[in-house]
Amino acid sequence: MGKKKVVLDQFDFIRAIACLGIVLYHFAVEYGWPDIFNNYVGGVTYGDIYVTVFFFISGALLFYNHSKIDDLKLFYKKRALSIFPAFYIAWGLMYIRDVLRYKSLFYRGNPASIILSLIGMDGYLTFKINDYYILGEWFIGAIILLYILYPLLTWMKKEYKWVTFGLVILFYILSLKINLTGMVSFRMLPSCLISFYAGMLFVEHRKSAEKYWWIAGILLVILKCIEPGNMNIKGHIAGFLMAYMLYGIGTYLMKINIINKVMKFIGGISYEAFLTHHVTICLFIKFVPADATVMMRVILLIAILAATGISAVVLKQVCKTIMSLGRARKKNIA
Repeated sequence: MGKKKVVLDQFDFIRAIACLGIVLYHFAVEYGWPDIFNNYVGGVTYGDIYVTVFFFISGALLFYNHSKIDDLKLFYKKRALSIFPAFYIAWGLMYIRDVLRYKSLFYRGNPASIILSLIGMDGYLTFKINDYYILGEWFIGAIILLYILYPLLTWMKKEYKWVTFGLVILFYILSLKINLTGMVSFRMLPSCLISFYAGMLFVEHRKSAEKYWWIAGILLVILKCIEPGNMNIKGHIAGFLMAYMLYGIGTYLMKINIINKVMKFIGGISYEAFLTHHVTICLFIKFVPADATVMMRVILLIAILAATGISAVVLKQVCKTIMSLGRARKKNIA
């Protein structure tokens, strides 16, 4: 548990592409252009696909580094530190901005709901509760729940592999048939869990992707030509195929030095970019008219990508500095 986290080049490649894909998707949704970044087929969006890839790579990375949990307390501590410092800083800055704008600490009413932000669940539960969801980071709530379940999941996978596989599939199917929460089915925990668990399983079979990634690419094209069935299932299949294909492509492209450096850089700030890109997109779009020329739109997109990258780097560096100061202070006290 004390060992340094290892990230395969291919995993960094997938993280980077998923990050760029989600930013491009949200740009297309907010601006209404271009559709190539938005719609995959029918009701399946590239947002659905890249979110699936995100949960997939999260499960793969975690299982690659922590296939066995020796220290439960340390495991949860590290997961909390990987999520909350950056989230608190980004959310806190936006909360202060809104407090100053609306001149009220509880400008959305329901003061108790601010607790949901403090535990990272505001975005995940905003469909049901009027809370202080600001950043557009609904996935954090899902990933927190998956991290909580992870030690049990790894134990069950080891002791009852096929039973665990069957239960994950069963819960997913039931979530498609029964929805008592009112939550969008793609965001329900069983839906996120199947992507996360698929990533865990992929770790053990990842070598096949180096040879057969092109088959996944062909299947993605074929799937795009098939008109709607169940959009949730189709989105997950497309996401799994995308992740499989990207792993194989990354095996070769990450051998090129400049691509390796760029993708590792983007992959390294992907979480921070997820936290900042919504705010960045909304900020920039205010200054561009809907009838802007194609050139203006392209410039806008480049500016948003650059601003998202810069804000993510700054956020990551601020977190590192604060964490270092905290460790130094703790060491001095000891």
